[in-house]
Amino acid sequence: MLLFVGLVYGMWGKAAFKYIGGMTLLMYMLFPEMWQNKETVYDKSKDIFGLLEVRGDSLRIGMDIAPIAVVRKVAMGEYDSNYGYISFPYTRKLQGNYIFPIGQLAPLREWFATQTPELEVIK
Repeated sequence: MLLFVGLVYGMWGKAAFKYIGGMTLLMYMLFPEMWQNKETVYDKSKDIFGLLEVRGDSLRIGMDIAPIAVVRKVAMGEYDSNYGYISFPYTRKLQGNYIFPIGQLAPLREWFATQTPELEVIK
């Protein structure tokens, strides 16, 4: 972005500062990922299975629900030595990111394999 601003300043001089708001909006439209918060915040759950449910062709986790066809991928794995994690990084329909006791990770993988085989489980 700084390279772009420097290029515009080199071409237009001080007049470029009149258009800095428009340039910022243009950069946001072209590269929205650079403006996002990269840190993922996880909610802690003692029983992850209490949060999950398949309702027809939709998946519910916590208070969020979305069609399975929209979800397509679920990320899960070891968060640390005591906890596992589950998140849905490829859809904005399910905002839940959870950590849970590591002993529930293997049964959770089995649950997804039997309940929603069309979802791809990634790490």
